Amino acid sequence: MKLSEHSRNRILETFKTWGVPKDFADPMYNYLVHGYSPGSCFTSVLANDFAGAIARSHPANTIEAFKALGGWINDTMPAEAFGSYKEVSDWCYLKGPARRKILEGLNLIYSVEDEMMLVLQGERTHEPVLY
Repeated sequence: MKLSEHSRNRILETFKTWGVPKDFADPMYNYLVHGYSPGSCFTSVLANDFAGAIARSHPANTIEAFKALGGWINDTMPAEAFGSYKEVSDWCYLKGPARRKILEGLNLIYSVEDEMMLVLQGERTHEPVLY
């Protein structure tokens, strides 16, 4: 699915609110928007498999980063996109228009029409800084 910078930054802002590090936010963004597998560690996180997530985690990942990601998932992530390995797999196979409809419904992205209006009106946007 193709998003304008306005919609992209709208999602990224949700990560900033929770203090999710950029190296955690990028795979989650690509998972939500494009249906890309977020990798074995983050797939385990999304499937509520804590032991699997820790076993597959990079040694540099911190508990604080996982706590921020967990808060973001519970507060922001569409219910259809997490909870079990099956739900994660189903989200990855979901077609772009169906993912877009869900993300629009949760106000995580703008509708195509709203994106177009923001661009035509010259509405400025900036990418939130994630650490």
